[in-house]
Amino acid sequence: MPTLSLSPRLLICVVAIAFLSACVSSKPKPTPDQQSATVEAPKAIPKAPERLTQWDNYQQILGSIDQWQVQGKLGVRLPNNSGSVYFNWKQRPDDFAIHLSGPLGQGTTWIRGDDRRVSLEQTDQPPLFAATPEALMKKSLGWSLPIGQLYYWIRGIASPNSDASEQSRYNDGSLERLEQDGWQLQYSRYKTVSGWSLPTKVIAHQQDLKLTFIIKNWKLQ
Repeated sequence: MPTLSLSPRLLICVVAIAFLSACVSSKPKPTPDQQSATVEAPKAIPKAPERLTQWDNYQQILGSIDQWQVQGKLGVRLPNNSGSVYFNWKQRPDDFAIHLSGPLGQGTTWIRGDDRRVSLEQTDQPPLFAATPEALMKKSLGWSLPIGQLYYWIRGIASPNSDASEQSRYNDGSLERLEQDGWQLQYSRYKTVSGWSLPTKVIAHQQDLKLTFIIKNWKLQ
């Protein structure tokens, strides 16, 4: 990826598409019978293991939780630009909505989508629509980043969609470092939410781009 120099408006697009790529699930759509069953009997949050000794099982169970809300601050650093934005990410099994606000966005930005369409809406700008996050990023910036794994990384687990080239964990079993798909991630803080150990500080690097997530609130549903 070449060295990037972006205006604040394009920088917020990078942030927005990073979230978009993370939120669109590739799982198959449920049948009508399955949809009815889901409405009638919402699934409970899986119980967290008492210890993280069986890491593969822990990742699989935590990865199956597909409804949450997370709030915090995201810092973005490039060689010639940097900034921060507050985010409120509401993830549901079939759709999502993310609100970005603060200096980086110069107003507010809404990101919404499901398995059919994604949208990017910024203050005083016409909305952008596309079938996939990658297509939307290509339309708005002229290039794209493969950041779809953030859906898992934000929860402190590796994505099951590709092999992790490197992983290291703390003494309690929680993830300390992860390298996957060309990204290096560092996890320095956690908190316990509904029995699960969830990150409150995540730093992600890829060449010239650095993303720092400071998470204030987690809610699993």
